Parts: sequence; C-alpha cells; structure tokens
Amino acid sequence: MTALDTNALAAHLAELRKLAMAKYEAEPLPTGDAARAALERELAALDLKSNIADLETNGYTVLPPGKAKPLEFFDQLREAILRLAKDDRSRNLGPQSGLGNTLFHLLPQDRIFEQAATAPAPLALVTYLLGYRAKLSQSTGLVKDRRAKALAIHADHSGKIPAPWPSVAQYCNVTWVTTDYSRENGAVCVWPGSHRFCRPVPRQLVMAHDHEEVEVLEVPKGSVIVWHGSLWHGAVPRTAGGERVTLVLPHVRDHVQAQEMYWATATAQMIERNNSRFCALMGLYSAYPWLHDGPPATLALAAGTGSQFE
Repeated sequence: MTALDTNALAAHLAELRKLAMAKYEAEPLPTGDAARAALERELAALDLKSNIADLETNGYTVLPPGKAKPLEFFDQLREAILRLAKDDRSRNLGPQSGLGNTLFHLLPQDRIFEQAATAPAPLALVTYLLGYRAKLSQSTGLVKDRRAKALAIHADHSGKIPAPWPSVAQYCNVTWVTTDYSRENGAVCVWPGSHRFCRPVPRQLVMAHDHEEVEVLEVPKGSVIVWHGSLWHGAVPRTAGGERVTLVLPHVRDHVQAQEMYWATATAQMIERNNSRFCALMGLYSAYPWLHDGPPATLALAAGTGSQFE
C-alpha cells in the first residue's frame, strides 16, 4: 500500500498558515500577564462575572436570550441546521440516538456558524476555561424528536483526556439553544459541581437522569449553555412533538487534538474575512501537526509563557 500524496494538503496548510500569520502580526493574541488582564477587561465589558462564578461553582453557566446574539440570529441558525439536515451526507447517528440526528462539520457550510463561533460573550467564557489559543473541536447540529432516547450521563473529557483529569478544563462545550429547552423537549441535564470530581461518571450513574443531584436545564430559545469538560451531564428523552434543534461547538486547549481537522478544511476565504482569534480556533497557530514539509513557522507562537490564559 502506497502512502498518500500529501503535497496538495501541505500546500493548502502552508497557505492558510501564511494568511494566519499576517492576521497575527496585525492583531497578536495576548499572552502571560497581558492575557490575564485582557480577559479581565473582556469579562467586565461583557458583564460575565456572575457567569464565571457559575462555572467555578456549578461547572456550567447559561447566557440568557439576547446575551450571545439577538433572537433573530437563533431563528436563522435553526433554519440553517434544518436546511442542511435535508441533505446531510455525514455519518449520521440517527434519530433514535440520545443526541438525535447528528450533523457533523457544519462550519464550512454556512457563514452563520462562523458568526456563532466568534460571538464575543460565549468566546470570552471559552477563553476563561481554555485560554486565547483555544481551538474549535467540532461544529455539530443536533435535531432531536420524540424518537430520541435519553442521552447517557457522561463528561466530555471522557475518551479524550486520561483520568484522573486536571482541575483546569481541557475541553469545554458551547451549546446554542435554538428551540425552547424543557423536560418534555428533551433538554440537557447536569450534575452541578461534578466538574470538581475530575473523573468519569461511574457505570451505575450513567442512566441516573432522575437522581436527586441531577438538574434538567429548562431554558428558553436564545440561550447559550457553556460547561466545563469534566461536568457530568446528559439529556432526557424528548416526549413532546416537534424537534429540538441545537448547535454544539466544543473547544479544546491548544495542546489537545481537535476532533475535526479544521486546519485541513478551512478555506482561505474564511481566514481572510475573520481575525486572528478565528485563526487560533482553526488550529493555525499550533505547533503541530505538520507533514513532509516540517514544522510551521507558527511553532514559535506556541511556545508561550506558561499562562493559563494564553
């Protein structure tokens, strides 16, 4: 079996990194103490201090309608997901899974997903958890109807980060709620404070959706839920008619492998119309991966100064 010809991919990646470097030179990402100060200013300007307290105490927080984007944006987001669901070619998990119909790799398919990924308030919370070099790990749509089963209680660090997990998040989830969340609608449920356990959900609790410690997050359309990668969470089955439509944007720290290879599939047009932070989300400032052409010039950017907020 012969090796794949990676010349085209290497050339594509080199072009994206060149464009990303130009963005970085015009708008460097803060590092070290400057990153900590920049984040403090962002959190204050966006009035997110109470959300940070929620993340620390409960492991999750909810941005109410109007905080992340206007309600009209959520309508457009839902319409885009449903439109793409009609011609989905991804390896769909099927309507009976706990997630519902699962649409992978949405980011390149409509610019509205770029706008969601770069929305200031959710991104500031991602920065708090993962730093300024956080990478987008997935862009996934979930369409859940009454055929969907309960989603087992789990933590997103499971299967990605060896346990016991560090107390500092390595992964976080940003969930855009485009239809009302209620128990009947198959809402997410959480075990508040479980992010401090730093371990996977025990086998006897994975279907314990009615456990006294578990809370169902009943929140209106237009909300955005952000949670720590160690938080125990799942979803209750949908019993109502209609569909629950959600955009899920998980993120990882710079040293963690993203689930989708955005460094390979982002386009030059996407990089050109966005800022340096978007380039970081695409993994274009990471020290790896590289192909036969060796490590990228951006390797020096990844050295950093050891701050949690880089």
